Amino acid sequence: MTEKGSKPEALALLSSERPRNLGSFGAAGLLFGDWGTSRLYVLGLAFLVAGRTSFTLICMMSLLILAVAWAYSQICRLYPEGGGVYSAARAKHPLLGVLAALLLFADYTVTASLSALEAFHYFGLETTITHDTDTVDAGSEIVTQDSHKEDSPEVRTPLLKTAAFWAIVAIVAVGAVNMLGPKHSSGLAMVVAAAMILITLLIVIFALPQIDWRQIHWGTFELSSLSDTSKLWHAFVAIVLALSGVEAIASLTGVMKKPVYRTASRAIWMVAFEVAVFNILLGLVMLSIYPLDREKHTADMLAHMAYHYTGAWGEWPVRILGGLLLLSATNTAIGALMGLLYVMSRDTELPRVLQKLNGFGAPWLSGIIASAVPIVVLIFVNNVEGLSHLYAIGIVGAVAINCVICSFHARLRRYWRRSFMLMIGVLLSVIWITIAIDKTNATIFVGIVLVLGFGLRFATKHLSGRRAKPSLLRQAFLDQLTPEAMLKPRILMATAGGSQLAEAACEQAQKEDSALVVAFVREVALNYKVEGAARMTLDNDPAAQALYVDFLEAGHRHNVPIIPAYDTGTNAPEMLAELAALNGVSKLIIGTSRRGTLHQIIKGSFQRKLESLLGPDTPVEVLAPK
Repeated sequence: MTEKGSKPEALALLSSERPRNLGSFGAAGLLFGDWGTSRLYVLGLAFLVAGRTSFTLICMMSLLILAVAWAYSQICRLYPEGGGVYSAARAKHPLLGVLAALLLFADYTVTASLSALEAFHYFGLETTITHDTDTVDAGSEIVTQDSHKEDSPEVRTPLLKTAAFWAIVAIVAVGAVNMLGPKHSSGLAMVVAAAMILITLLIVIFALPQIDWRQIHWGTFELSSLSDTSKLWHAFVAIVLALSGVEAIASLTGVMKKPVYRTASRAIWMVAFEVAVFNILLGLVMLSIYPLDREKHTADMLAHMAYHYTGAWGEWPVRILGGLLLLSATNTAIGALMGLLYVMSRDTELPRVLQKLNGFGAPWLSGIIASAVPIVVLIFVNNVEGLSHLYAIGIVGAVAINCVICSFHARLRRYWRRSFMLMIGVLLSVIWITIAIDKTNATIFVGIVLVLGFGLRFATKHLSGRRAKPSLLRQAFLDQLTPEAMLKPRILMATAGGSQLAEAACEQAQKEDSALVVAFVREVALNYKVEGAARMTLDNDPAAQALYVDFLEAGHRHNVPIIPAYDTGTNAPEMLAELAALNGVSKLIIGTSRRGTLHQIIKGSFQRKLESLLGPDTPVEVLAPK
């Protein structure tokens, strides 16, 4: 037996169910921390791509955000235990689950890189902070990919003054903080949300009264030809990265207060309406500035808007708070990467070494990888537009998979819900394909992630097949069944699936200094045999597995060894008598029934049957739950 205060690793992993203490406001803060902060770079990118036509794109993006918000309000209802797209896809097929997880891995990686880089752009690095009025307006033209860079000379900046260098330093620092465990790296979500809303309100409140609505330059782009429509579609695809962060809410359902659907829906719609409405308002504010250069404010458009309408006293709070918000998004992304690697390792999709915890309870090797990969991306791609090309392919692919899978879920009963969910999934799939065609770098990036991820999974499965290891539950049994424990006297606890007697049985075994044999007997009374059906065992019976985790927890608290005994058949008393004889128990414990009189009459002879089979040397005692 291990020391009473510290659980063995396998038991700690098995009993790691998290408390459901996350309310709607807390969940909204966590969702807003990523989804809401995207406006810090999406507005500038939209104006870079489409100039004054960008308002059309922002409106289209807001509609898509509301549609995806509805979809995820349903997805959270369908999967209330968390896991996001990984859980939904894995329920269909393990390989599909790995594909979804690797797409999320790509998204979180670029989220960390882009957020850290943009944070230092808002702090002023590699950004021309000038208060001169722009002399050239962007106009309404939608530019093709990278066409605006042809005549831009490359300017070499000293390393210590580059945003990329300090972004790498920040990622290393954030990774180190995450090594201290979630206790030291969480809890800022509500502050992040409040600060972002404060920035937005500051700009909107000061700007709206100053806007001359008759003089706004809306742009003159027309959809008069197929070429014009194609340009608008490709420009829209270029800013679809505003969807980033939506998967966070699906991953949080496992810790939300019940009913999960209500908690998740409130959080989703609070954030979705704020993001959609205020992005449109900020788009109007952006258009009201004339002239406005296409490229000059790509990295810090929100700060430029703040200066234009409030002056320097409003600009610097936006820069400071915006930078801090983006660093917080970096922290969230690195934490999500660590969690994703840890969960895939627990599901035996990746090597078990990724589960190794340090003294603070954080998976240290997963933490190193979660910090190293965004740094590698920044070394090769260290500008906002380049990272934006890599960004969307991961999140759009993951959300598309989630929506398509859930459109066929049995609990999505209404026909219109299924149809709308499938339409959203198909639309996102078309966007994903467009990104893969348009953004060669993004396709190469996600291809590298998939090849490495599936290669590591293949190696993990191959090695585990060569040297089979016990399951986590069986490892938990082995950890506490020391030679000394196996020499103790034994008491047998008979159960058919309830763990209510776990505390009482362990207390009795502790008093008698005995090991507790927990016999899970599944009485199967069928008059025919199902062809091809596998016999139920401890390894494929979820109810038995959950029961044994509860008994292992109680046994650990009372320092009582738990010995499993699982059997199925048509005669429970005979099976229990056989298990009692095999284990040499001193007595057998059964529980009282809380069911009605008819059940007690039918089952009333159960104890007498046991006593007749066991004989007088092995008494049968009835134990009431605590």
